[in-house]
Amino acid sequence: MKERKVPFLRTPYNYDGDKVSDETGLSCPEPSLAQQNFKDETDINFIVRQFGLTGELPSQTISPQYGDFTGVLDYHSAVNAVLAAQDEFMELPAQMRARFDNDPAKLIDFLGNEENREEAIKLGLVDKPISVHTETPVGEVKPAEAQ
Repeated sequence: MKERKVPFLRTPYNYDGDKVSDETGLSCPEPSLAQQNFKDETDINFIVRQFGLTGELPSQTISPQYGDFTGVLDYHSAVNAVLAAQDEFMELPAQMRARFDNDPAKLIDFLGNEENREEAIKLGLVDKPISVHTETPVGEVKPAEAQ
């Protein structure tokens, strides 16, 4: 006669779920590298709630700036300048970073080329130049009006 196989039924009395979970679960004993102080800035629910209250979308508090670092004389200052540039690059929106292949060096090369100035102004990377208006003193005739 053929032996009939009886199915195993898990019950709280014959199966230790905690033991199995410990044996098969994922363990991450290292401390997390996630920076929890940015959780509200990245939580869509918080952003939408703030927009509902204020009517304004979040904006960058500090705009990244292009700088001339030729005056850096020592290694420590150079490393700090590079780290600051990387930090400022990471504060740019994701689409802007993707435009430069997530490479701060490509952004610096882009900003260093004077031909890209108009596009940099449109992207908000460079402030618009302040135009100085000169007024003609009363009684003087402008050269275009003299004819």
